[in-house]
Amino acid sequence: MIIAALASAPGKAGISVIRVSGKGSSGIVKEFLTSKQITRKFEYNRLYFSKFYNEGELIDEVTAVFFKEDRSYTGEESAEIYCHGSPLVVKKILEALYEDKRVRQAEPGEFTQRRFMNGKTDLVQAEAVIDMINAESDASYTASREQLEGGLSAELKKINQMLIDLISVLELELDFADEDLEFTPKNEIAAKVDNAVEVINKFIEGYKKGRIFKDGIKVALAGEVNVGKSSLMNRLLKSDRVIVTDIAGTTRDTIEEKIEVHGYLLRLFDTAGIRETSDLIESEGISRSKKILEAADIVLQVIDSVNAEIVPHIKAENVIKVYNKCDLKDLSVGEGSIKISCKTGQGIEELKDLIVRAVIDENMTYQPYYISNLRHLNILKDTSAKLEQAKVSINESQTNEVVILDLRQALDSLGELTGETTSLDIINNIFSKFCIGK
Repeated sequence: MIIAALASAPGKAGISVIRVSGKGSSGIVKEFLTSKQITRKFEYNRLYFSKFYNEGELIDEVTAVFFKEDRSYTGEESAEIYCHGSPLVVKKILEALYEDKRVRQAEPGEFTQRRFMNGKTDLVQAEAVIDMINAESDASYTASREQLEGGLSAELKKINQMLIDLISVLELELDFADEDLEFTPKNEIAAKVDNAVEVINKFIEGYKKGRIFKDGIKVALAGEVNVGKSSLMNRLLKSDRVIVTDIAGTTRDTIEEKIEVHGYLLRLFDTAGIRETSDLIESEGISRSKKILEAADIVLQVIDSVNAEIVPHIKAENVIKVYNKCDLKDLSVGEGSIKISCKTGQGIEELKDLIVRAVIDENMTYQPYYISNLRHLNILKDTSAKLEQAKVSINESQTNEVVILDLRQALDSLGELTGETTSLDIINNIFSKFCIGK
């Protein structure tokens, strides 16, 4: 079936792009065009200027390009129409195409899904497409670009080949079990499985850094009421996003906003001031605040410098003590602390630097083993567990058949990452999260 959809962003623009894909798509698109060049000497990968007609009615002046199967995005015969970026023009062109019963509207992600199904990309690379579209910082762009280029896939293929080689050795031994031959010692087999586990665990350990590249650094602003959390949020955002008053407990819900610092996305969470209260709404806000603190990569504990005799303890792994109102009272603060003034802006830029340095290793660059997708993490954990079972079988002197079964289960699990053994339901679910036209 031929599919068609708007491939550029919806709304008004200078140009909109309509993609058509499927066997026979070039012929159908040409039926709506009037360019004599197309009929006289048609060529693929050439841009044609033409007029788009539907049943004698001129819709728009367009340009169109046609692709062979081996040269298209989807791996199928395809065409793209570049029209004026009017939503009405796009609607009329798509309606004209859909009136042909051979063409239907593309489902979300269906163009990329067809690309995957036609072997033009693996599942890991296909998932990077939506990550690149959603990238909000230089770091997230770098991570998605490297994954799209196949950096992660190349590393996964090394593990895949490692397991295939190991299975091949054990199967070869089975074939010559009756021969008087010297086989690979069990301790060497176990060492190779250990090596595979070590490589996979490197990916698992890299998840936190990979997630930071992709999703950003979760920064929670915490502290007692009226210490200046909301004022700090506004200063960091350089806008009056959060209501600030002298009334204790003004912020009752968690507010999230984003900024970019040194190429990394900071996801800022302004939380309700933590205190004992009988107010049901405020209590719910405080409960949500505590959950945010648990999930944060770093917590900014905002403290009122004027009343800083007792600093409450916050349960979190990575805490920066931020002494606000230093314009009213200057304090001497220790390592892991900083003085700021939300009123004057003093220390705000230094605080941004400190946040990034507290989470990101100095000169840290993206690595192919920095996985950032929860699906990838769970699959790798499952693969590691199956390899651990293979080690148990080897240590218990189980037969090669048993060890091979364990290794094949690990190999199948790993194949779910790249799509080699992934069920169609999971594949459909992955691509359903894409936008229409991609």
